Amino acid sequence: MIDELYRDIHSLKGTSYLFGFELMGQIAHAMESSLELVREGTHVPNRTLISALFNASEALELDLECTKIRLPNHQLSELTPSLVSGLVAAAGELQALASTVSAPAGSDPSVPQDPALAVIEKPEIRLAKEKEVEALASIRVPVSLLDKLMTLMGEMVLVRNQVLQYSNNVESLDFQTLSQRLNVVTSEIQGEMMKTRMQPIGNITSKFHRVVRDLGQELSKNITFVMEGGETELDKSLLEAIKDPLTHIVRNSCDHGIEIPEVRKKAGKPEGGSIVIRSFHEGGQVVIEIVDDGKGLNRDALVAKAVEKGIFTDAQAKNVSEKDAFNLIFAPGFSTAAKVTNVSGRGVGMDVVRTNIEKIGGSVALSSRLGKGTTIRLKIPLTLAIVPALIVNSAGNRFAIPQVKLVELLRVEGNSGSHQIETMQGVQVFRLRGEILPLLDLNRILDENHPVASDGQVVNIAVLNADNFSFGLILDEILDTADIVVKPLSRALKSLNIYSGATILGDGSVALILDVLGLAKVARITEETHASNATGRSKEIQSVHSESQDFLVFKIGSGPKHAMPLGFVHRLEEFPASQIDRTGHNRVVRYRDSILPLVTFGAAERIDSLAESHDEPVSIVVVERAGVLYGIQVDEVLDILATSVSLDRTLVQDGCIVGNLVMPDELIIVVDPFELIRSVFHADEKPASVKSVSPIHIDPSAHEILLVEDTAFFRRVVKDVLDRAGYRVTVAGDGLEASELLRATGPRFSLIISDIEMPKMNGFEFATFVRASAEHSQTPMMGLSSRFDQKYIQEAKRVGFDLYLEKMRPEVLLQSVAGLIQNRKAA
Repeated sequence: MIDELYRDIHSLKGTSYLFGFELMGQIAHAMESSLELVREGTHVPNRTLISALFNASEALELDLECTKIRLPNHQLSELTPSLVSGLVAAAGELQALASTVSAPAGSDPSVPQDPALAVIEKPEIRLAKEKEVEALASIRVPVSLLDKLMTLMGEMVLVRNQVLQYSNNVESLDFQTLSQRLNVVTSEIQGEMMKTRMQPIGNITSKFHRVVRDLGQELSKNITFVMEGGETELDKSLLEAIKDPLTHIVRNSCDHGIEIPEVRKKAGKPEGGSIVIRSFHEGGQVVIEIVDDGKGLNRDALVAKAVEKGIFTDAQAKNVSEKDAFNLIFAPGFSTAAKVTNVSGRGVGMDVVRTNIEKIGGSVALSSRLGKGTTIRLKIPLTLAIVPALIVNSAGNRFAIPQVKLVELLRVEGNSGSHQIETMQGVQVFRLRGEILPLLDLNRILDENHPVASDGQVVNIAVLNADNFSFGLILDEILDTADIVVKPLSRALKSLNIYSGATILGDGSVALILDVLGLAKVARITEETHASNATGRSKEIQSVHSESQDFLVFKIGSGPKHAMPLGFVHRLEEFPASQIDRTGHNRVVRYRDSILPLVTFGAAERIDSLAESHDEPVSIVVVERAGVLYGIQVDEVLDILATSVSLDRTLVQDGCIVGNLVMPDELIIVVDPFELIRSVFHADEKPASVKSVSPIHIDPSAHEILLVEDTAFFRRVVKDVLDRAGYRVTVAGDGLEASELLRATGPRFSLIISDIEMPKMNGFEFATFVRASAEHSQTPMMGLSSRFDQKYIQEAKRVGFDLYLEKMRPEVLLQSVAGLIQNRKAA
């Protein structure tokens, strides 16, 4: 790199003198001389030399621009003496310093001792040949010509689509063969044509080295800039569109993100901060991550500023989630800066960043940890010209949905049992693999008077991704996929946020392209009004008691149906009865290069009776407990049941029965497979504890417990056990919700019980948050999980849990709760 830089400056010097640009030649000559020691490998450049080179480079760049447009540059004659003297002084200072390359005694330090350095000491002849070969292998093409070719390529794709559609209605085999050949050739030309407009992201991100360096000096901060994935390519027009947003984000990271060295040192960080720009392809898009290791975002400071500006009331501020608080920085006019500087603090910029990124079909996501740093993630489409799309029909019109926004397609049959579309608080939702998916009906968006789909009707749903969350779009019909050419909307339609453009289909008709993020905004899925924010959060906390829970329903004997929580089920298997063996008193079957112990609900003789019919398949529910797989034999696996019916524990006694689901037309017995395994194999592990637990009687009514559990079934069971014992219980649906609750309430809980495997923030992350909090660091914590192997136990101890229990053990739970609370009182 040094050799190439030296060669460029040398060429600039000679060319400048040749064409009579004396001042430019003098500056280039001084730059060349100042690099001699660095090029020889005996010295490394210091800050003074780099600053002098940058100043000279800026002056030369300005003079070149003036020359291009034939403007006199009187400033250069005034600057040249100081620039030259600065370079000479920097070189002298460098020479005065001790050499960073130690030379043997008696050797000349100006001569490189490394043989490799001697080989490349004079690379001018070699570099000249390489540049000559490169020049012969490429030509310069005006961008306007590429744009014209791209437009013609789009028209060619449209013609291709029309020919393909026409060929479907023609019986001529020769014509169909030709149309397919046209399709292949057009696709290949399209791919190659796209490459001509693709440029590496490094073309713009490499310039941030200078931006970060200059801002670091201006702000008295030591900041290192790192660029990863600079070779990732993006369409030239998109590259130009993201340059300014990226620049603003980097400047913000320098000013707001990275702390001054003294503050970083006190926080136990290295004095120098870092900013990393990472680029890569993901799911047909380009992802750009801007990561800094600065102070991160302070939720409380953001919310306080929002209250000051009237965005939130005091009551609403208590229930603002961390994500909503972080998103405040994208609000127009919002800034927490104490004073306005020439770098930032005016409250403009980040809102423009999001707007400009969304304009080109991209999205912006932000995550931050206080004291650790901030990550801003941009998702950018590869190109805006020709994109693969899904063609759909709604209300008699055809629309195109960019495939990059498509997650999956669903078809809900009218008689699909539990998989029904439901209505929650006036919004249609669909339960998809345990998650609540909000639904939009495209017909009703186009015409609010359009009737709602009736029960029993077949419904097509396109699951779409908008700004890192998903929703379902109800459609009349899903037609086909096609490469579409994006045409801009007319001025009359530009105000319609649900469309991002238009395209011409194969039959010559026009289809509007749906803007997925615009649809979500129109339906107000992406944002909640500030007035309903607080009540919405409280409703969300209350709704955990009415969530649906999934059960595996199976048959045992001729009695009522039985069920177990679906979360316990590892796999469902069937084995011929002849494969069941006996080892000691236990039944086993060979399973995946190991032995699977078998147990059954009821009498053990039932397996013996099945063994007589060697051809009969045996239904086995595989359950994992403490890292070991067990097989539970049942007569027949019936179905998966999703229900919000509360578990009735009125008649529960000791044993494997947890409770009953009282359905409208039947009673289903819910069983605990772990208890069955414990009773058969005498597996009675003690709680994994760090502190001693004393089973001392306490007054439960005097203590409030925070229960953090994302699964409705376990939440109900554990809460029921604690309620019956007399404890006051507050429930949170996951670690993130619990952390927000702790911030708002203060140290009122005598004990925190938390699940481990949860979305948004798992139990280990939640425990780390609690132990880092001054108010809650001493609150006893109990981990409650179906994962009871040593890996989980050790991690629980490491992050600060006082006790780690296996789920579904009421007696041990109550004894442990009392012991932890008593230990806290004693402490």
